Amino acid sequence: MTTESIVFYEDRNFQGRSYECKGDTSDLHSFFSRCNSARVKGGFWVLYERPNYMGYQYILAPGEFPDYNHWIGFNDCVRSCRSIRHVTGHLKLKLFERPNFDGQTWEVTDSTPSIQERFLCKEVHSCKVYEGPCVFFEHANYRGRQYFLEKGEYRRHTEWGAMHPTVGSIRQISTDC
Repeated sequence: MTTESIVFYEDRNFQGRSYECKGDTSDLHSFFSRCNSARVKGGFWVLYERPNYMGYQYILAPGEFPDYNHWIGFNDCVRSCRSIRHVTGHLKLKLFERPNFDGQTWEVTDSTPSIQERFLCKEVHSCKVYEGPCVFFEHANYRGRQYFLEKGEYRRHTEWGAMHPTVGSIRQISTDC
């Protein structure tokens, strides 16, 4: 059984000061000042740009990331992280066109590179995740800001951290990543 851990490096290509993290950490600032590369030794992780699990989110699977561009990072700022639990290999969620689970609905059971093409919807205001977890991307083809969602109900897009009700694509988090 692989132990969940991630190693953060201040410089690119796994150079400079490093810190190995084995669990959820709400403030990483005292361990390193910037993060330009990372190695995920085990498990799946959500990195956050700000302390207390706030700001831009980046989801990392096991592997090596020689610079922050490899995890689609906007900058070298990582201030908190969480281990993703309950990776089941199954996805089931329902999207709603309006807040509070109202309006037209669409069911998703696998990764979807373009929500607009598949369902002809422009906005997603709420959702229920029955089995997951998953990542919502701001744009089609898994680009743009990322939003991590676990099993649960999200009455408004702001509850998953989005400023706008735009979901361009959805990626299932699975052990096949």
